[in-house]
Amino acid sequence: MSVTVPDETNLDARTRWAATDADLLRRVHRTSLWMGLLMAAPLAFYFGAGAGAAWVLGMAWSLVNLRMIASIVRGVLTLEAHPWTRLVLALVVKFPLLYAAGFVLLRSRHLSAEWLVAGFAWPFFVAVMKAGGRAVLNLDGTKAQTHSR
Repeated sequence: MSVTVPDETNLDARTRWAATDADLLRRVHRTSLWMGLLMAAPLAFYFGAGAGAAWVLGMAWSLVNLRMIASIVRGVLTLEAHPWTRLVLALVVKFPLLYAAGFVLLRSRHLSAEWLVAGFAWPFFVAVMKAGGRAVLNLDGTKAQTHSR
């Protein structure tokens, strides 16, 4: 999936936000996947293979969930024409299939619920850190306001 960022000089605020949002979601997905897989090895070594497997499965569950949410939001809220089949497919995958998979994973005797939830929360942690980093480093091009008394 490639994201093209249009020239920002002739765009309204909504279009600029959508381009930034798509890029942020792409970067969060990629960073969460690679860093989460990298963290799975020490987790499996120190806490057992079940903890590492639960971490990876929870992370995968969360990443698919985020991808489906983004697809649903893009299909419903954008002004552009989108095929309804993609929206229906995203809804079918998101609600019955992902929730059933989550139920099966959480009910499994071999996987720790704590590590599943930790893996599920990992992409959200990465998203908060990426957004916070962009705000602290002022990468969005907005000027910080100073308050004088």
